[in-house]
Amino acid sequence: MRRILRILLPILVVALVIVIALSRCNPNTPVIQSSEVGSSSEKGGKTSSTEETSAEPSTAEPPVTIEFKPTATSLYISRDGSLRTAEITDFSNKEFDKARYEVETLKNYISGWVDSYNNAKGKESVRIETIDVTDDTATLIMYYDSVNSFMDFQGADYGITTLRIGTAEYAARNFALSGLKDTNEAAVTPIQALQDEEVTVVAISGSGLISFAGEVKYMSNSLTLVDSNTVRLSSKSEVFVIFK
Repeated sequence: MRRILRILLPILVVALVIVIALSRCNPNTPVIQSSEVGSSSEKGGKTSSTEETSAEPSTAEPPVTIEFKPTATSLYISRDGSLRTAEITDFSNKEFDKARYEVETLKNYISGWVDSYNNAKGKESVRIETIDVTDDTATLIMYYDSVNSFMDFQGADYGITTLRIGTAEYAARNFALSGLKDTNEAAVTPIQALQDEEVTVVAISGSGLISFAGEVKYMSNSLTLVDSNTVRLSSKSEVFVIFK
């Protein structure tokens, strides 16, 4: 028996070595791919160069907001479509023996006019912001929640015959933009004028002093720039102002 074991033992050892070797070469044994190894070693470590590179900061100037501080009768246009009007006029009684103008009479008349309009519309579409008489000058500033409210309340007597307000995208689709210039009197194309998506575009006709909530960037050739956010309008046909 011992002789048989001495003969079989080497054979068994060789067979066991062969089995182990074959198991290591088994094609069904899972192998980690090199890409997975790389991903595993990077977890919690340094991010890739693409992730490290942050986006370039925007160079576009943000819109500015210029408050309405009128010194003359004018119309003020906001970005949201709301409007304000200022009527500044002489309110002196010096030339008369008896006071011709009464402040309280003026206030009551305008308040009654506004209340009557709002009651008819069922909402406060129009409101008085300022009624003031100082140094014989009367100042009336009124607010309108929309172009429709302004046009309906003031009527054609105000001097504005048409008015539309829109974004750059809306203007590109709905406004017949042409004959534009920048504030240095240089001609620009509609594409150039609308390349900044944050601008607001106004299409308007009539006459008067028009101010905007931002700086005028481009306008029709027939308009006169008074200051950074104000133009003088006198046109029977529709003209354009682009502000930001």
